[in-house]
Amino acid sequence: MKKSLVLGILGLATAAFTSYGQGYMQLDNYLSAGTLVTYGVGVPLNGVSGPLGTPGNPLNNAWTVGFYWAAGTTGLSEAGGIGLPDASLTLATGAGSTAAVADAAAVFGILGEYSSTAVFNSGSTLNTTLTLEVVVYDAAGGSYAGALYRGHSAAFSMPTAGATSASFPETGASMPGTLSVGQVPEPTTLALAGLGGLALLLMRRKQS
Repeated sequence: MKKSLVLGILGLATAAFTSYGQGYMQLDNYLSAGTLVTYGVGVPLNGVSGPLGTPGNPLNNAWTVGFYWAAGTTGLSEAGGIGLPDASLTLATGAGSTAAVADAAAVFGILGEYSSTAVFNSGSTLNTTLTLEVVVYDAAGGSYAGALYRGHSAAFSMPTAGATSASFPETGASMPGTLSVGQVPEPTTLALAGLGGLALLLMRRKQS
């Protein structure tokens, strides 16, 4: 048998072993009956403009879900909100890193539910604990960081499973609390708020 053929077979075997030895999880709140993703105050139904969604009601398919993560139990206790997730977490990319919110017109579609079409390979060893925050944003924004309407969950941890697992750990089963989207203040609004706060501080100092 030629040396190149032997090396090729060994390479395939190594790749397969590495794949089975890595940890997987699924961006999913459908099968686990996890918390539905909902609207906050002043958020358009489609995440762009027009009619507003009702606060507390589930999102439609104009929204995308993703997550930020880190390998291991980091002890992060960040609460949910509309800001960027803690800097210790990295945006997940690649297969299984995003999912569309369900369309009620689809078969078994329930608004506010999401289920990625692929499982996410963390690249870490089997049964590793991951720390993550699930994020949701308007699909028109293209990304969580660039979205006008968005939200992230509180930080939480969950295990991974092997590639041959009959079922994979799902974010919906581990994510605490609720996840809703809110409106991100425009930079000019933040600047005006900052100036207003500074003016009040100066007035108080002057009065004292």
